Amino acid sequence: MNARRAPDCFADHDWDSRVFAVFETPDVEIVGIRLDSPADVSAAVWQLLSKDEQRRAERFRYPQHRQQYVLTRAGLRRLLAERLHLPARAIEFVENSYGKPRLSPAHAPATLEFNLSHSENVAVYAFTRRHAVGIDIERIRQIPDAGDLAERFFSPSEIESIRSLPIEQRSLAFLTCWTRKEAFIKALGLGLSCPLDAFDVTIEPHIPARITRIEERVGELAHWRLHAFTPYPHYMAAVAYRAGGDDAWQPSQAGTQLRTAHHEQGAPDSALVH
Repeated sequence: MNARRAPDCFADHDWDSRVFAVFETPDVEIVGIRLDSPADVSAAVWQLLSKDEQRRAERFRYPQHRQQYVLTRAGLRRLLAERLHLPARAIEFVENSYGKPRLSPAHAPATLEFNLSHSENVAVYAFTRRHAVGIDIERIRQIPDAGDLAERFFSPSEIESIRSLPIEQRSLAFLTCWTRKEAFIKALGLGLSCPLDAFDVTIEPHIPARITRIEERVGELAHWRLHAFTPYPHYMAAVAYRAGGDDAWQPSQAGTQLRTAHHEQGAPDSALVH
């Protein structure tokens, strides 16, 4: 990867312009960054990554996807460095048997848990103390075969909900369901071993996001919280986490903060793609 010719994207002034939303509850903190950048990332950003992360980046076929991966991982390191008071390059990760990353035991007694997701030019990060967490983001777009995809992945009640909608509303409903289910799967840390039809989530826009059914082998419903939010114009996201203390999520307040950030930062390309 040629990382020498670009300006330093992640210098302090650039970093401040990329972080577009920060809000938190007693249980979870969520941060978002923009991933758009010059044609290539800088050498300084590239050097934030571990050798393993650099090798993974090199395997991406398309430069745009490689750039998004590099910026997402570098962003994670910078955010963790701010919270752990460590150099970003010094942070070490381990993965469970299903591939979910977490901080290495070398950073004990750090109790910080995290998860991340990116879609095109936006990445979101969730941080908690001691509580399992998962987050997912998708750019809102047309899904031509939304009904058929729902049949493949979702539960019978979710399929029925999507099939009952007019065709023009099914793409949004599919993405709503997908982000909520992905967030929960990632919080569980079970990867593809947990089928998406092993639990139900709400989809209807007038009903708050929540998990309504979990098969016994997956977990207990009372332990989990699910929230949906709009992290950036033309994107949707969801976060799932194992509840700890009082759950004081305030979507109206968070929405105000996010809209202010959107107005100041501008929005990424919103063109619908297939």
